[in-house]
Amino acid sequence: MNRTRIPRKKNLWSIAGIVVAIVIALVWIALANGGENNEEDLLSELRQELIPLEGSATDYGIPYSLSSLPQFVEWWVTLVPEVENDPRYIESLSALVAPCCDDNPAYSCCCEGEEGQACNIIRSGKGLAAHLIHDLDYPLDQVQASVLDWFRFARPDYYLAVALQEQGVSPKRHDLTDRGSCYRGMCNTAVSLGGCGGMNELIEPALYDADT
Repeated sequence: MNRTRIPRKKNLWSIAGIVVAIVIALVWIALANGGENNEEDLLSELRQELIPLEGSATDYGIPYSLSSLPQFVEWWVTLVPEVENDPRYIESLSALVAPCCDDNPAYSCCCEGEEGQACNIIRSGKGLAAHLIHDLDYPLDQVQASVLDWFRFARPDYYLAVALQEQGVSPKRHDLTDRGSCYRGMCNTAVSLGGCGGMNELIEPALYDADT
């Protein structure tokens, strides 16, 4: 009886091919997992570097908290008219982007018209700047740094997304976007939810939660 025999060499090449394919798959999985871990580590580092912690101290004596929103917005009403021609106010806010529409400066966001309209995240930054200038006589660079840190605290999603982009990492991989909340139809969404906080009355459920 004749038997068809597969050459031993062919068997060895087949096994080697399978082994190589398995090794490549394992390496690819390891690299993918390693990349994800590296990105998570990067995001954590950026958060620690850029985003102030809730309750941490500021040099102007008001700890970081969204509970400050009503006060900052009130200062937009009462103090901005007192400092709106001060070069420190104009230059500090002109040097910062609006986190809700970053193709505009914080000095004049995309919603601001002749009536001085602005969303509440921008009003809060302007109100803080006015307080620092009118009440504390801060120099320009200190006003700018303080308002930037306030924006970073209040809207960490935007600033982390931008920082990831600068590192060559897609923010979408971490459910973030650097597209302004205004352009995503979030003008009447709470600041704590990544929105603009409303265009008239302040929208911030976190404030009510804090009172209960």
